[in-house]
Amino acid sequence: MILVRKYSILETHRGRASTTEFWDNGIIFIKLDDSSEVTLEDSKSHHAFLKSKFDGKNKMRVLTESGRYTSITKEAREFSTLPDTNNMTLASAVVIKSLAHRIVINFVISLTKQQNMHMRMFENKEKAIEWLLSLKQ
Repeated sequence: MILVRKYSILETHRGRASTTEFWDNGIIFIKLDDSSEVTLEDSKSHHAFLKSKFDGKNKMRVLTESGRYTSITKEAREFSTLPDTNNMTLASAVVIKSLAHRIVINFVISLTKQQNMHMRMFENKEKAIEWLLSLKQ
């Protein structure tokens, strides 16, 4: 049995297709809406918001949970794999809900392997949190 540390939500931000929570354990949780499509504009807006919160030294631990029937445009996917987009991220854990999500995230992981960011896919949110918390800056 996996024990997950308890956390408190310090701040919440609502975007067009997602909700972002900043947790007191250092994780940034992004919950994508069900039946939404993440566009390039969504990705750029979300990146700008996270960049405004970055202190310049402590890289972010990001947990993303896809919604049911969530999709991402090709342009948004390409933007999210750019090195400049990920230079403030220590690690990204993605909780998937379908085979389609698995295929897309496997592709994204293959593109981010050359970067200094760790990325893994999970079917279980608690295991994803445990992995993120185990990583050192």
